[in-house]
Amino acid sequence: MSQNKKKVTSKNDNKDDDRQNWFKKVMKNNPDIRNLRERVFPLSRTESFARIFGAGQEETKQKLNDDIILQLIMQHLMAVGFRKTKTILEEETGIKYQPHYVRDSRLQNLVRVAIKNVDLVWDQTIKEQENQLDQQTGNIDLVGHLRSLGLEVEDDDDYDLTSIWDDEGEKKNIIYTEKTENKNTTKEEMKEIEAASLNKLVEILTHEKQRNVLYTKTFLMTYQSFTSPRTLLTKLTQRFHIPKEMEEIYKDKKTIIQLRVCNVLKFWITDYFEDFNSKVLTELQDFIDNSLNSEKFNKIGSTLSLIIKRKMEQKNKKGHIFYDLPPEPKLPKTIFSPKLNLFDVDPEEIARQITLIEYNIYEKIKPSELLKLAWSSPKLRHRSPNVIQMIHRFNLISGWVATAILKRERVKERGKALRWFINIASHCRKLNNFNGLMAILSGLGSSAVHRLKHTFDELPEKFFEELDDLETDLSSEKSFANYRTLIKEINPPCIPYFALYLTDLTFIEDGNPDVIEGLINFQKRRLIYDLIFGIQIYQKPPYNFQSIHQILRLLQNLETLDESELYTLSLKVEPRKCLRSEID
Repeated sequence: MSQNKKKVTSKNDNKDDDRQNWFKKVMKNNPDIRNLRERVFPLSRTESFARIFGAGQEETKQKLNDDIILQLIMQHLMAVGFRKTKTILEEETGIKYQPHYVRDSRLQNLVRVAIKNVDLVWDQTIKEQENQLDQQTGNIDLVGHLRSLGLEVEDDDDYDLTSIWDDEGEKKNIIYTEKTENKNTTKEEMKEIEAASLNKLVEILTHEKQRNVLYTKTFLMTYQSFTSPRTLLTKLTQRFHIPKEMEEIYKDKKTIIQLRVCNVLKFWITDYFEDFNSKVLTELQDFIDNSLNSEKFNKIGSTLSLIIKRKMEQKNKKGHIFYDLPPEPKLPKTIFSPKLNLFDVDPEEIARQITLIEYNIYEKIKPSELLKLAWSSPKLRHRSPNVIQMIHRFNLISGWVATAILKRERVKERGKALRWFINIASHCRKLNNFNGLMAILSGLGSSAVHRLKHTFDELPEKFFEELDDLETDLSSEKSFANYRTLIKEINPPCIPYFALYLTDLTFIEDGNPDVIEGLINFQKRRLIYDLIFGIQIYQKPPYNFQSIHQILRLLQNLETLDESELYTLSLKVEPRKCLRSEID
């Protein structure tokens, strides 16, 4: 073994060489030792990963001097609203901040440029298909696995260390926009918050004079796009506990403010109980036990504890209560046969069962899943399990439609399958399941199916007319203008075309900055609230259909081929410019 040892040398043996750099030079000149060290010490393996991902750069070279770096940091602190921290940094370093007339953080912009491929890095470190997404159900297992081990998964949070009472009365931490004047509008209602600091937003949420229900709903639905549940709870408890030195100033307002805090907590627990992980729930219960145990607040504390208890009990309850009988299911004679085939089932019943599967996912989508485009980010995907399942189901149905048609070798059989799917699509439309309808149309309109001229020639005229009507309803022209008009007139139960919401959310996120002059852009959150509220409208009432286990099981395990396989099969069953007689 001693024969395999490599002599450690350094190119520069000068005794005057800076000894602080010896380790870096040894590692650079002896890659075998460096690789061995990284294998022995797992935490340093990220170094070798960085070399693989960013090949060609072995070490960090300082391109900016300390003054420039400090200026970038201070400008960032100003942009995100940490003005006091900036002032402390100036005092400690002796370097005066040079103002920049830029709204966004220059440091953040530089970092974004530097790590524009961060998602690619994340994808390489955790293989999505193997570790995160179950092929059949679309479930994300990673977070659930961690929680099963008793480990809480917490997201990064830009915690505002400034006490909420230090910001009290600070007008510079809020920007108002003037609303259109109306004779019925009061002076206070004329002002609408455009942007504000977190402390200011929480102050307004619990203000002693103003009580705006829509503002409260907007805040609680969207706050996780700019802070965390734990931080919000901290800010609310800060607001409840008025500092002694300020009690004289707030002696006439103290009780009202505290009641406002309790009211917000009640609203929050009732509507967004899923926001409370075990750690936050423990802190909330501590607040109730220790701060609401006086005679003045004892009744409110008991009410909050009772709501928490009921919410915990509801977690284990499943299903819906209906007062009407569901329609009689349309079952094939082979329903109990192990050889049951979906094509044996009536198209209407297939549409019902598809609708049940999709609704059961759709109703579980929480507002927090739709914030910050979490479903599209490898780092945030764990926040959006139901959104990802919804996307997965859409792709599964679309792929199944194309696969099922192309798997039939004879033209007449493919034509029969085509008619069957158009019938299912038509029933989805009658059930107001626009998501299922669009998934089927997507499969029928795929390049591998759309080119099957002889297969489509098998359709009677009425099927062409029916398909044309369905495609017109969901035409993408003018940003789905027909569908947007149609959905406004629909009464639930209904499953909207979900991908359109995701597209609209992307436009809102990309087209509006998160911060304005270092303050939280609350106007952007209003836009997000309006859109998510539109999603929630159709989460109730549920569909009253009987679940057919045998059919559901088959619909959960559909065969699909990828696009290249589908197109290869398409060319095989109907070669280009072939005659009808040549393929039958």
